[in-house]
Amino acid sequence: MAQWNKNTVPKCENKKCSDEVLVTVERIGYGGKLYRRVIKAVYFPYHHCTVDDMTLSMDYGITDDWEYSKEDNSYWIPQGWYEVCDYFEDHSYSQITDCVKAWMKLPKPYEPTLKEFGGRK
Repeated sequence: MAQWNKNTVPKCENKKCSDEVLVTVERIGYGGKLYRRVIKAVYFPYHHCTVDDMTLSMDYGITDDWEYSKEDNSYWIPQGWYEVCDYFEDHSYSQITDCVKAWMKLPKPYEPTLKEFGGRK
């Protein structure tokens, strides 16, 4: 079973974000109730990659507080955790504003066993 990692972030190759991981996020709701959920996410380190470095579209999310890189003629993606939205034609990322408490590698996808196929694949 995979292990939850606290107080760390996943490793990132140069000009790329981290691999997709699962994160546990927390937020305090109405009446002080604590809400926890698990979502798929990536991590972007500080000044690690620009919008142009990523093959996925992030142009719609650029705001005035994003830092411009003259050298790259693009904008730095702000450091932090981003939720992965991959159910649409274009993958997209949304910055996570809840508190990320821990992360873990994604589990392997489900694969049916030989028995489930009635003895044949």
